[in-house]
Amino acid sequence: MRGPYLRLRNSMADTSHALPDNCPNCDAPVHGPYCAQCGQETVHELPTLREFAHEYLHHYVAADGKLLPTLKLLLFKPGQLTLEYLAGRRAQYVKPLSIYVTFSFLFFLFLSLMGSIQSSPLVYVDNRPVAHPEQHLAKLAASEADPDDRKVVDAIAGVMTELQQPGKLAEFSEHLLHRLPYAVFALMPVFAALFAFVYRNRHKNYGVHVLFTLHLNAFIFAVFLLCLIPAVRAHSGCAAAAIFAYLVVALKRVHEGRWWPQLARGLLLGTCYALLSGMVIGVVMIASSGLQLRLH
Repeated sequence: MRGPYLRLRNSMADTSHALPDNCPNCDAPVHGPYCAQCGQETVHELPTLREFAHEYLHHYVAADGKLLPTLKLLLFKPGQLTLEYLAGRRAQYVKPLSIYVTFSFLFFLFLSLMGSIQSSPLVYVDNRPVAHPEQHLAKLAASEADPDDRKVVDAIAGVMTELQQPGKLAEFSEHLLHRLPYAVFALMPVFAALFAFVYRNRHKNYGVHVLFTLHLNAFIFAVFLLCLIPAVRAHSGCAAAAIFAYLVVALKRVHEGRWWPQLARGLLLGTCYALLSGMVIGVVMIASSGLQLRLH
């Protein structure tokens, strides 16, 4: 068996493609393109974007065929992917954390490439866009009788004025898009704790709720990703309804029980989810803009 591999190695002019004497991973003797001890490839090239893309597609689509079955359950059968994982049928699907990271990464990547935060932020007053929001906020601050409210509006007006300067909004967007994925990911344990509290009578392990949360947020990012398409963006208002419907069906499938209790729990969890997400996004925006409110 060594003859063909030795002839192959000797025929290679480029030494970077030659078989090494020992496996780079486990140092076992090499007799072919794969290590007999650990199974790793014995010949490695410098990583390129094409190589990464080929490896991803080969691993998830061609070789193991994991991606398509995972997407089918994740997108069209709410909660079923969670049940499959809990039942031990895991090898044929992409891991929960991987599918979450994939969709969140793609969303924030395309969001940054599309420049979703425009160069001139608009504030709507009476359903009409205000071209110079800082001027409107300054007038609003002058009309405020409460000193604390005036300080808040003045601070917001200052930030809007700062963002109007060339390059400032781009810098703000860069900081925001850099911090936001980490902030959203940090909320995963909090969301799982909410699910654990609402379903505390079911006595399920906390890990079950973490698993459910990862799959749910993977679907949410998939919906957000679709909303970046211009033809779909006009109907992005339906995204919230689709996510809520998905949540209720997933809760019913995973936790069973009657529909009405699941609908009530879904409404409670969806409201808490939206409030927490809004608070975190607000905090990240404040941190990104360098705004520090000092209310005394």
